[in-house]
Amino acid sequence: MKNIVLLLMIPFFMVSCEEKDELDIANKHYNDGEYQKAIQFYNKHLEMKPADEIAIYNRGRAYEELGQYEKAVNNFLKVIEIDPRNIGAYLSYGKHFYRQKDYENAAFQFEKAYKLNTNSTKSATLLARAYHKAGKVEEAMEYYNIAINNDKDNAEAYLYRGALKVHLNQSGACNDMQMAKNIGYEGAEELYNKYCN
Repeated sequence: MKNIVLLLMIPFFMVSCEEKDELDIANKHYNDGEYQKAIQFYNKHLEMKPADEIAIYNRGRAYEELGQYEKAVNNFLKVIEIDPRNIGAYLSYGKHFYRQKDYENAAFQFEKAYKLNTNSTKSATLLARAYHKAGKVEEAMEYYNIAINNDKDNAEAYLYRGALKVHLNQSGACNDMQMAKNIGYEGAEELYNKYCN
């Protein structure tokens, strides 16, 4: 009887290992920049586990890397449908709007992500950037401040808060740009030299 039970369980373990292997292989291809191959393995994995939100999200990111934005968005929306608390999916969906220069909708998605985790520096920074681009300077300043309070090494937030202060003729702009420069943010030295030297 024991042997029969073991024999019946072998296919289950084989399928389970195969799913894991396909997901691992897909992730490896993704990390290696082989996005088309990654998508093939995410698809295989999702045939067995169609609601695996991690695989769906990663497949969406792979499509995004290939510039297939509509397919990427469909994956992000599917993740949100499965798990309405998935911060990464809201951020990626927001970036889609940001890429299209639709800063209002980008901010709307970034705000959803931020509300799910108010300690998320990334959400606060992206929300600030979207507000900044949309011309909502008070909101942008508020979220740059939040992003910096959440992470004192957030060079991006320092740089763009500094740029916003320059635009508003507020003091402290050069201090912010200096911080971004000290942390090593790309472009910070150029802006610092332009406005502060």
